[in-house]
Amino acid sequence: MQMNSQQGKHTIKVSSKLGYRSLIDITSLVDMTFLLVAFFMVTSSFGSLSSITVHLPKAVQSGQMQHANLVISINEKNEIFINDVKYPLSDLLQEFKNRRATIKDNIVIIRGDREANYETIITVMDLLNQAGIPRFTLATVKPK
Repeated sequence: MQMNSQQGKHTIKVSSKLGYRSLIDITSLVDMTFLLVAFFMVTSSFGSLSSITVHLPKAVQSGQMQHANLVISINEKNEIFINDVKYPLSDLLQEFKNRRATIKDNIVIIRGDREANYETIITVMDLLNQAGIPRFTLATVKPK
C-alpha cells in the first residue's frame, strides 16, 4: 500500500494478489424483474374463462364481460361442464345446490355453443332456478 500526496490530493493505491475483480451491480435488474412480475399479476385475470372450446353465438348488443366463479359451458355435443369439469345432466341440480353459497354476487355465466341443443340450455337455466340461483348471464360475442 502506497500513499501519494500531490498538490493537496491524497490517493491510496491498493494492490491485490488476485488482480482486478469485476463487480456487476444487479440492483436495477432486480427492480425491473419485480416491476414485471407486479405488472403481470395486476393485468392478468385468473379463472374467469373456461378452457372448453365453445363457439358462442353473435349478438350486436353484447355487453361487457363479467367475472364469475361459476362458468357453465355447453359444447356442440350438448356436454355440460362446470368450471371445465364434465357433469351429467342428472347430477346438475345437486351440484348447483352445493355451489350456491360459493357463488359471488349470484352471477353465473352460461357459455352455450351456437350448435348446442336449445333445450339443453333451457334445462340448465331451469335447474339453476330450482337450485335458488336466479341470476345468470348468457355469453355472446360481438360480430366483427
